[in-house]
This record gives sequence, C-alpha cells and structure tokens, in this order.
Amino acid sequence: MRTPKLFWRFINLITFTDIPIWQKIFLFAGGGIFWFIITALVGLGAVTYVNSSSHVLTDQVVPQIKASQKLIINIRGANVSVHNIVIHDDMETVSMNYERDKFLHGNITTTLTSLLEGGVIKDYSDLTGELIEEFEVEPLAENTSAKNHIGKVLNKSSRMRDSLETLMSLKMKKLGGAGLTQLENDQFMNALREYDMLTVQSVVELGKLTSSISVLQSKYTDNIKTVLQASMVLFIIIGVMAITLVIVFSYFLKASITDPLNAITNQIKGLSEGEVDLTKQIAIGSKDEIAQLSTNFNMLMNTIHDMNTFKKVIEEDDTLDDVYNRMAEVFYDQLGLDDLVMFEISNRNVMRLIDTPYSKNEICCNKEILVDSNLCRARKTGHTVSSITYKKICKQYLLSPEKYHVCVPIIIGGATGGIVQFNFDKSVTPEHEKPTPIIQSDCIARQILKAEQYIRESTAVIETKKLTSALKESAVKDQMTGLYNRRFLEEYVDTLVASVVRKGTQVGLLMCDLDFFKEVNDKYGHDVGDVVLKATANVISKSARSGDLVIRFGGEEFVVIVNDAKPGDTEEVAERIRKKIAETKVKTSGVVISKTISIGISEFPKDTQNFWEAIKYADIALYKAKDAGRNTVLKFKKEMWTAEAY
Repeated sequence: MRTPKLFWRFINLITFTDIPIWQKIFLFAGGGIFWFIITALVGLGAVTYVNSSSHVLTDQVVPQIKASQKLIINIRGANVSVHNIVIHDDMETVSMNYERDKFLHGNITTTLTSLLEGGVIKDYSDLTGELIEEFEVEPLAENTSAKNHIGKVLNKSSRMRDSLETLMSLKMKKLGGAGLTQLENDQFMNALREYDMLTVQSVVELGKLTSSISVLQSKYTDNIKTVLQASMVLFIIIGVMAITLVIVFSYFLKASITDPLNAITNQIKGLSEGEVDLTKQIAIGSKDEIAQLSTNFNMLMNTIHDMNTFKKVIEEDDTLDDVYNRMAEVFYDQLGLDDLVMFEISNRNVMRLIDTPYSKNEICCNKEILVDSNLCRARKTGHTVSSITYKKICKQYLLSPEKYHVCVPIIIGGATGGIVQFNFDKSVTPEHEKPTPIIQSDCIARQILKAEQYIRESTAVIETKKLTSALKESAVKDQMTGLYNRRFLEEYVDTLVASVVRKGTQVGLLMCDLDFFKEVNDKYGHDVGDVVLKATANVISKSARSGDLVIRFGGEEFVVIVNDAKPGDTEEVAERIRKKIAETKVKTSGVVISKTISIGISEFPKDTQNFWEAIKYADIALYKAKDAGRNTVLKFKKEMWTAEAY
C-alpha cells in the first residue's frame, strides 16, 4: 500500500496538484534555474574559448597584419615623394620630399625588423614627426614564408634607397644649372623606372606576407566558428528540451491556477447577477491571460523602445546619407524587407536614387520618373501605393507580372521629400495548375506598418539635416554669381573622380578667362566689373549643358566641367560659350560693354590620371589661347607642357 501512495504523491507533485501555491512556484522556478545553469555553463565554456582565441588574434595576428598594411602605405608614400622629386624644380620641395622618402624608408626598415624579431612598432607622421600610435608585434622569424617575404622587401627597400640617391644626385645637378647629358637623363629615367618597379614588387611581397599571416588568422577564426556552431547545437538541444518541459509544466500550472481562478471569477459574477448555477463544475481549460497580457505589453514596450533608440541614433548621424543608410539597414535586417529601393526628391522635382549597402541600385520603374517625379504616383499623391491591395495600380512600375510593390512616401514639411519602394516576389502553384498568387498579406502588412512607423520617426530628422545641408551649401557658393566656388570643387573632386572611374567615362575641363577684364575695373570701376562678371556667369551657365557644372574659379576665371563627354562634346560647349560671350552686350551705368573670352580645354582622365593636373593642363591651354590672340578656344596638347608651364 505504501508504493501506490508514493507514486500518486509524485504524480501530484509534477502536475502541481494538491500542493500549496508557493510550492508550485518554487518547483517551476527550480526547473528554470536548472536549465539556466546548464545553458550558462555551455555559454561560459564557449565564451571562454572564444575570448582566449580572440586575445591571440588581437595580440598577435592583428598587429602583424596591421604592421604589414602600414608598410604598404609607407612604401607607396615613399613612391609619391620620389615622383614629387622628379616633377618639381623647386629646391625646397625637392629637398622636403627627399627627406620624407628617407624618413619613410627608415620606418620601413624598422617595422620589417620588428616584424622579424618582435618588438614595439612606432608609427610616426611623415609630415610632423609626431608619434601617431605604437603597438607590439610578436616575431615572425619562425614563419619561414613570412621570413622570406620580409627578407625580399628589406632587399628591395635597400635598392630603392640606392635608386633614390641616384635620382637625387642627378636632380641636384639639374637644379644647380649644370644641365644633364643624354646619358645622365637616361640614368635618371632608368632610376625612376627601377624605383617604381621595386615599389610594385615590394607591395606584392607585402601582400603575400599579409596572406601568410592571414592563414593563422583563418585558423583561429575557423576554430571559433566551430566552437560557436557546436555551442549553437547544444543551445538548440538544451532549448528544445527546456521548452518541451516548460510547455508541459506550464500546462499543469495553468490548469491548477488560472482555470480555477477564472471559474471562481465567473461564479462571483454570476452570483452578483443572480444567475449562478451552484451545480455547475469549475472547468479548467482557458489560457493564461496574465502571460498573454505581459507578452503583448512587452512587445509594445519593445517597439516604443526601438523607435526611440532609432530616432536618437539618426539624430546624431553626420549626414543625410547616413540617415538613409540607417533606415535601409532597419528595413533589411530588422524587418526582413530585403528588396527595397529608396529615392530622394529635390526642389526641382527630380528624383535621385539613394545608394545604400542594403538597397538596390537599379529601379523597377520607368526611368522617366527620375527626371519628372510627378510621374510617380506615390510622390504625386503623398499616399502609400500598394499593388497588393490593387494590382497594376501604378503604370510606371515595370515588373508587375513578377513582383508586388509597396511605395511609401516620406512626407517632409507637408510635401513628398522621398519614396521608399518595397518589392515582393510572387510565388505561384506548380505549372500544371492554374497560376494563383499566394502571398502572406498579413505578414507583409505588419512589415509595412512597422516600416511606415520608422519612416514617420525619420521625417523630422531628415528635414533638419536637409536644412543643415542647405546651410553648408551656402558656404560653397559664390555669393555674387551664384555659382559654386573653388572650395566646392575641392570637396567635390573625390566624388567626381570616383564616379568617372566607376562609369569609365570622360569629363571635359574648360578653363575660361575674360579677355582684358582688368581694363573694365580700371576704366569703369569694380561695380561695373561685378555686373560684367554676373552677366558672364549667366551666359556660361546657359551655354553649358544641363548636366555640366560651372564653377567660379577665382577673379574672372571660370571652370566648366563637361560630364560624360563624348568625342567633340567639350569643344562644342567651349565654342558655344565663346560665341555667346562675344555676342553679349552688357548695359550698365550708361555704357555698353562687350567682352571676349579665351578658353583652354583638357580631358580627364584621357590627358592625365590626376584631376588637378588636368586642371593645370586646361590652364596652360588657356594661356596659349591668350598668346594666340584671345577670343580663342584651344585644346591642350602634350607639347604645351614645358618647364615654363610648371
């Protein structure tokens, strides 16, 4: 008789029956603590191993790779100094670059020795000599491959210093006015070519050195991945077991607490209304309302927290593009909207495709909307446009047969300032059946709803950053002519060069200078001169193409950048400007002034791979045009590049 009693007591214990409430909670919590300890032990083991391996990577491998990369930077910097020695005829500039090259090679030798034998690497600025940073590296002497690469680079560095001395000796002789013989000129160019060849070879060797070091990095990384994967498997196994037990015991806990309480509540309510049935049994079978309420509340709080955090982050971002990148990242990573396109709308109703790492660079719509944004339905109406609720709703969308799309406007200051387009693939039934679109509309609706919430949180920040950008733009505009100034060109040149290289196109550079402009100021005064400059800027802007860029370079000089120039485009624009200037009559202060303009042309990167050198080429061609009688367009030729042109 004793055994059945113990058995039923055990059953009552695990089913939370006939025991006090505090014991039910204690037992349930004890089970949770048990699985927490098991999970913590697995996690602690994985973290300990990963931490140990990470220390090896950060203390040994990463500094070695970092040192190798700094060597590449120093070698390339030394090469730049050598070329500066070659192209400049100024004694101070030549000497400065010679000292810089020697300084860099000293750093290279020291760093290579430290890599080989171990020690502290100190990185000094080659401009100020100040210490930038220092870090310690482990020796690579036992790594045969790395040791071989280091030895080769040391040898090549020594040969580069020899070539440098040869170059410097001949350059000093030239600067001294003695002139160079043909043999010496040949020696000079051979030394430069040898230096360039050794630079390339050294960079290649350092690349191989980095690769050999990276093998060790890959080994530790692979080990970390293996441990993490094994830990993940254990977490899944433990999680499945824990969840299974939690589900079972939660059911028993609910049956023993929640259902009776609900039944009692109903009974009390019925009693108060006089409709109670005293013979009715208390049924157990409802869900835990408290758990459900808590879950919903936590979801609400998490959403509010995520929104507030997102807004604070984008408020502190530097640029508008950073905000767009952050929005695209949220759509892509958190909401699972991985097929998206973002547009920005300017005050001229032009739509710009926003390039982010998470959005597509190709649009699914008629490209005419980029020129006239009023063709876009979402931009025109300011409302969300969805082909899920109404197919083929927008005639500008070109992929309706294959995809659904939802276009959400970004409303800024009561107007549409941008569009976020989300695309979804249409899945269909097998080919032998009638195709029927099958979409998870509820899931998509929830995703879009959250996306719209993020967009609404972003609008105020976008508007503020647009105003800030407008204020910044005023600093790069010439106040008198309204054109961009030289400061703008200096900030814009990197973007321009990157675009030209990426697209494989050419740009034409026009250096324009009014003929005898000083006479206007001397004869009529600077006020009249300003009127002439404004009229000139207006004529040049109207004569250039809509996609070209006109810049007031200084004084009466203007630079025109002819974008995506085809053969003959640059000359055509230059001739049009010259003719329009010659035909223009400027009326001011009772006099009519007519001026002509001289224009020098160069092409980037056709004439040179250096943008500022291309500007210099155009300037040389301009002065050749002045010498040729003014009111002339002249294109740069290599024979114009003389010692005097420097």
